Amino acid sequence: MEPTITAYEYSYITQQVNALVSAYLSVNDKRMRRVVRDTTVENIASHLPADEPIAQDFLQQLQPDRLTREAAAKLLPTIEPLVVPFPSLSQKQLSKLFRKVKKLKQPEWAGVDLHELTYLGWNDGGSQKKYLVAPYQDRLIGIQGDMGPKTVKGVCAICQTIGNVSLFVSTTKKSGLGTFTRNGNYICRDSAQCNRQLIDPQPLADFLEIVRPKR
Repeated sequence: MEPTITAYEYSYITQQVNALVSAYLSVNDKRMRRVVRDTTVENIASHLPADEPIAQDFLQQLQPDRLTREAAAKLLPTIEPLVVPFPSLSQKQLSKLFRKVKKLKQPEWAGVDLHELTYLGWNDGGSQKKYLVAPYQDRLIGIQGDMGPKTVKGVCAICQTIGNVSLFVSTTKKSGLGTFTRNGNYICRDSAQCNRQLIDPQPLADFLEIVRPKR
């Protein structure tokens, strides 16, 4: 079985399933529930491989008229084998991405689900730094920046969702004359939550274009 679903597609499918469960809980009209279910199944099917038995079984399990939250929570992990996981990076590989960081704090890998990651992000509370590893032009790049201590409610530049965000500021080289500029955006403080909310990779690409180191 070849994984074909991206992490952001998996996030989209998860959101669709959760919305379906919410509709089942709030809509009493049987015909309307069927319309919502059929629309949801159609939306999800467009992101799944048509010839994969796991995918077809998943869609079949969405057919009951009353899908509970408990059933949905057990159902979603069944399609994880179809998701292309984020690379599991060694300490040496991470160090190469952050060559200027002498004491790089490692991510807490035990709490990381690689199938949910479009990008990898973690915080170093001691130094008020945030580190990001993300795909850029067919390779992984490392971005480091200062993470403001203040958390506010706002729209994340990466996942485009309202939540708990903080100001992330990176320093990028502006020209060959040794001048530098600082670029900042409000992003989710919790990168794992951000990934679960990310269903469109374009805002992430736009964010990386702004904050990545320039030569």
